[in-house]
Amino acid sequence: MPEMSEEQRELMEEMRAVQQELQQTQEKLSEMEQQAYEKKPELGDQRDALQDKIAEKMSGDGYDAEKEFEEMKATMSKYQDGDQQPSESEVQAFQEKQQKFQQRQQQAFQDEDVQEMAEKLRTDVESEMKQSNPEAEQLFNEMDEKSAEMEKLREKAMQMQQGG
Repeated sequence: MPEMSEEQRELMEEMRAVQQELQQTQEKLSEMEQQAYEKKPELGDQRDALQDKIAEKMSGDGYDAEKEFEEMKATMSKYQDGDQQPSESEVQAFQEKQQKFQQRQQQAFQDEDVQEMAEKLRTDVESEMKQSNPEAEQLFNEMDEKSAEMEKLREKAMQMQQGG
């Protein structure tokens, strides 16, 4: 691996710092989101309805999304503690299941009803977060700013790699 230039090292350090700030902001927002769900149970009902709609759109043609998801969770927990290791064929079977699940999930997210429900839930949750916590608005703005900053840093890193 070639030696990094001083400029590249500084860029890496800056990216790491921005990534850390993004993570901290995300954690605060996640806590506020959790509080919003606790404060307004109807948001949880909305989330459940969205999950049901996604599962419904994913299922069909002999595929049961909820059953597949439960099976994948069971497989993961079986090997979680590290006492036993899955065989290569089990790993491959799991990866295939996971890939099929993700493809169906992506297709479900293309559905107009799912998109509308997801957007409404996101808007309602954000609104509740901003209403009950004055810091939320500032945190959302920080997320946007830091995400944009991170994107610029990534582009700069790509240009450096390409010798530009």
